[in-house]
This record gives sequence, structure tokens and C-alpha cells, in this order.
Amino acid sequence: MYWLRSDNPMLIFSWLATAGVWTLGGWLIATHAFRLEERERLLAGFGLGMVMYLWFINLLGHWVEATTTFIAAAFLVVGVGMAFAWKGDRPLLRRSDLRVWPWIVVGLILMAIFTRLARGMGIFDEPKNLSIVSTMAAGDIPPHHYLNSTVPFAYHYGFQLFGASLVRLGGLLPWSAFDLSKAISGAYLFLLLALFARRYLKHNLAGLLVAGILAFVTGTRFLLFLMPSGLMAQIDALIRVRSPDVVVGMPLSQAILQGVVLDDGPPAPFLFAFMDSFGWPLVMAIHIGPSVFSFIVLLLVWMVAPRMKGKAAAVVLMILFSFWAIVWESSYGLFLIAGLLMAIITIWKQGRATEEWVKWTIVALLVSVPFAILQGGTITEALRKIIFGLGNAASAASSEPASLGGFALRWPPAIYSKHLGSLEIFSLRELFVAILELGPVVLFTPWITWWTWKRFRLGDWMLGAAVVSAWLGFALPIFFSYEYDRDIVRFTEHGLWIWSLVLIIMAIEQASAQVKVFTRLAFGGLALMLLGGFVVTGSELSAASQSVLSEQGISYLDSYVAREVWDQLPPDSEVFDSYPWRATMITGRLTRVVQGNMSYNYGSSPEWEALRADPSVERFLDNGFRYVYIDENWWKGLSEAARASLSAPCVQVVTEHVDSERGNFRRLVNLDQCEP
Repeated sequence: MYWLRSDNPMLIFSWLATAGVWTLGGWLIATHAFRLEERERLLAGFGLGMVMYLWFINLLGHWVEATTTFIAAAFLVVGVGMAFAWKGDRPLLRRSDLRVWPWIVVGLILMAIFTRLARGMGIFDEPKNLSIVSTMAAGDIPPHHYLNSTVPFAYHYGFQLFGASLVRLGGLLPWSAFDLSKAISGAYLFLLLALFARRYLKHNLAGLLVAGILAFVTGTRFLLFLMPSGLMAQIDALIRVRSPDVVVGMPLSQAILQGVVLDDGPPAPFLFAFMDSFGWPLVMAIHIGPSVFSFIVLLLVWMVAPRMKGKAAAVVLMILFSFWAIVWESSYGLFLIAGLLMAIITIWKQGRATEEWVKWTIVALLVSVPFAILQGGTITEALRKIIFGLGNAASAASSEPASLGGFALRWPPAIYSKHLGSLEIFSLRELFVAILELGPVVLFTPWITWWTWKRFRLGDWMLGAAVVSAWLGFALPIFFSYEYDRDIVRFTEHGLWIWSLVLIIMAIEQASAQVKVFTRLAFGGLALMLLGGFVVTGSELSAASQSVLSEQGISYLDSYVAREVWDQLPPDSEVFDSYPWRATMITGRLTRVVQGNMSYNYGSSPEWEALRADPSVERFLDNGFRYVYIDENWWKGLSEAARASLSAPCVQVVTEHVDSERGNFRRLVNLDQCEP
């Protein structure tokens, strides 16, 4: 019971038809708003249509019923496309654009592979992702906290809207919808990377080579195997591993010998020596989702902005930028700052001679800011917290350093690794380890910057803004910490992906002309960075041998319940489940487990703990829970009085599924008839 929440498999064609509508709209936009090449229009149009579709879903979802929202958003994309086509060239669309069908075939093959791998893994923040995919599909847009129905969720939920559309229109279950949305985005990213790189390298095979290399590049921690034992002993005295759990507290020299089996991840362990503190290689990052979709938005903007046909196309760029803010606010913020810096430099140097597309790209970036503030998600809720003083009063009274929005000065400066903690840049041994963690690409940043500056002076404004954002992403975590410091590596990851992309393009470009020492060194560095990605991918491939619905605690019995009750309960109802987030995902209805609105706050409230330990119908009703989800583990641990209360004649069984062989069951009950 992995795929469908309905007995009607034809529902997937409803989603496919809707996807065809927004693809048509994106194709029209790519044809009439931008001067794209024949090979680019359809593929770029797919991405433009997809991003704009999700942006319109978020806009309409504030006020409009769910099914109408998910359908109407596609037609709004077509409406935008027709508006551009109204006075555009004829024909409206060109049949020659379909010559990219071999690329589409490659994309479908990649999508099938990524879906199979995603089906075999249940890692990467499944509770929050699957919960909000389910609740947004049921109409909760912007989403409330998946463990606290009373507050909005301060989270970058933009990508999860894609999965929600597959649940709502395609009839998929939340886990299959999320896996398929990641597979589609991952496959499209590789096509877009190849298309983008061809702009610089002028050859299809070169573009595909760039995409293939970037898929695997990662850090080079494994080079510690080559270090003398004396040096490793000195490093061990400075560094203790902080994550993953199985190697926490180990000296680094021992940790690099370990295999890490992640919960519900691939059966084959990941070798710690080949893992990366600053993000997975792209072949694994696709199973996270938002960071990959963020990269898609960046590449789309990078490709279409210089090809604007007129100032009206800035509306499309504004939508791309503002949606970026609810997909991956860290990358959006970095590009916003970098774009403004580059705008100042450009206008100061060129004045009125500044190209029109640059002016309107800057305008689109600025206009996206109020949308980013008001549309929901992390930025909206962070500003709400700052402006209206909704922060935790206890934290204000603590002795922690003063901070703004969770940021504080980091001293001494350090490169933060989510596995190894702060690696001080003034300690040569720690800096050496940090460079291995980052990978050789960091050693080529002066060359990358020099090449970028030359291109920028020739008019490649987007390249300049992207590389400046990469420098910001690398430098900010060195001097600033964050209240959840593991997340600050997203800045570093942003920089490393951009630097790696540019370095690969540079190396191939130089190799096609004249081999130089830097080119040879670049290929050598990239070869080292590929090794880690290949090893990690080997472990990932073992996931194809299994099928996992989600994290531990979710079984096929839950899928039977979901097929019967998803979005069938009254919209304002709340569901209690001893496994906090499970019922939210299964029913599409919210719950109240935690106090507060932090995505990291998994600590349950005293009231919820009391209900789980000693439940009764009266206590549930007093706390506003009209539905209770029961499994065999919780039921076996209850007192006789609690069982009797939940078996009272007034308690109505909505649905129940039993596995008599294993003694497992799932039961959803309604307490409405027990009201006094």
C-alpha cells in the first residue's frame, strides 16, 4: 500500500492533466517573455510553469478551497502565458521545440530511478515533511505547525506544495507523493544543469558532462586515511565527532572507520569517511527536496533573466524570487544581498548605460521582498516573532550572547561542520580538517573569482551575483553562529554548489582550448571530490532492494486507514495519537503536542503527556480532541480504566484494521457522541 489513497487509479491523470496545463503556460512564457533558444524553450518552460503553479497555489490557498486552489493555479499560469503571447510572435508555440524529446526521455529514466531509490528510504525529516504535505493537500495553506495547530509553521514549505498537489489531485498517499515530487525535481535539475552548462560550453555532451560531474562532487574527508598517525593523534585531541549518533563522541581517527546505518535509510551503511558535513552530493540531496528545488529556481533565473524581451518579464522573475523565499530562505537571502551589492557596483560603474535586463532583474528582486515577508513560511514567522515580540521570554533573560533572529557573532572565527562542530580557522590542524571537509573546490576560489570578474565585466551579471552569493554563504558562518548551528551549513552548501558548478564549467572550457596547470589541478581536485559521491551513491543504491513507507512506526495498516479517512474528518477537528505526528499525516488533520512554533521543538507538552499516560474520554474532550488514533503498542500499556473509557458505548469506531498474525491493529475513534 505504497502508492494510492484511492481505489481509483485514474486520479493520477487528473494531476497529469493539470501538470500539462501549467507546462503549457510555462512554455508560452518561455516563448514570448524571453528570447530562449529552441532547445531551451520547452524544458525551461516546464520549470517556469512548475514554479509559478506552486506560487499561485500558495497565493490562492490563503482563501480558496483546496481542490479549486490546486486546479485554478494551473490555469492562472496559462493566463499569464497567454497575456505574454497576446502581442507576441506567431505561431504561439513552435513544433520544433519538441525536438528535445531525447532529453525528456532521459529525464523520465532518471525520474524512475530516483523514485525507486526514494521508495526504499524513509530519512530526511519525514515527520514534518509528510505531515505538511498531507495537511496542505487538505487545504491548510500556509500550513500550521504539524505538532501545534494553534500557530503557523515557521518553515520553508514551498517545495512540499508539489507533493501536496500529487496527494490532492493525483490520489497518492503522502509518502508516495513526496517521493515522486523529489524524483521529478531531481530529474529535472539534471536536465536543467545540462541545459544551463551548454550556454557556456556550446555543446550538448559538455552540458551533460557538467551535470554528471556535479551530481557526485562532495567533500574529501577520506583523505584523513593518508595522514600520519602522529598528526591524527593531534587532531583527535582537538576534535570529537558530534553527529551522526552512532559515532558521537568518538575521536575522528576512529569515526572515519565506521559505517553509519541511518534509520529507515539504505540497508548498506554510509561510510563516515566519505560523508560530508556541508551537505550530501546531489544524488543524495534530491531525497531532501527543498535544497534541490532552490537550485532549480536559481538556474531558471540565471537562464531567463538575461533573455528578457521586455520589462513585463520582470513579473515572472519576481514570482521566481518570491517563491524561492519559501523554498529555501537561506539561498534566497544570500542572493538578495549579493544582488543588491552587484546592483550598486553595476549602477555606480555604468549608470544609465546599465543593461535593461539587469535593471528589471534588480527591480524584480526588490519587489519580491514584500511578498517574501507576507506570503508565509520562515521569513514571515521570523519577522512576526521579532516585530510582535512572540519570542520566548526565557531566552531573553538567559545569559546567551545577544542575537538577532537567532544569529550571533562567532568568536573565534570558525568553519562550522555539522559532524565535527566549530573548526577554528586560527588552528592549523582544525583548518586542515575543515579544508578536507569542504573539498578541493575551496582552494580554487581565487581562480573562480578571477574568471567570474572577467565574465562580469563582459556583461554576465547573473554569474557575478551568484558567485558573490557563494562567497557570502561561505563567509557568514565563519563569523556568525545560529541558534540551531547545524542549519547554518545551508549557507556553506549554497556556496559549494555554485563554486563547484563554475569550476567544472571553467575546467571543461579551458580543456577544450589549451591545457594549463590550473586546469589539470582542477580536474585532479574534482576527481577527488567525485570519489566520495561514488561511495555514498553505492550505499544509496541498496535502497532499491526495499520499500519503506516512512520513518519507524508507520506500517501498511496506517495506509489502509489513510485510504478511508484522509480529508474526510470535519475540517476543524483535531486528532490525538500517541505517536505524535502519525495521525496528522494519515488524516490531513492537525493535532496539539508541543508548545511553541519551533520546527526543532519535539518536546511534548505536560497536557499531552498526561493524556498519553492516563487517557479518558472526558480528558480528551476537555482538551479539544474529538478523534483518537489507537495502535496496539499504546493500547497494551494503558490501564484497565483507560481501556474501558475508550471502549464506552458512546465511542464510535470510524475505521479499524487488524493484522491478526502479528497482533497489530489501527483504530480511529470518534468521541462526538460522548459529549455531555
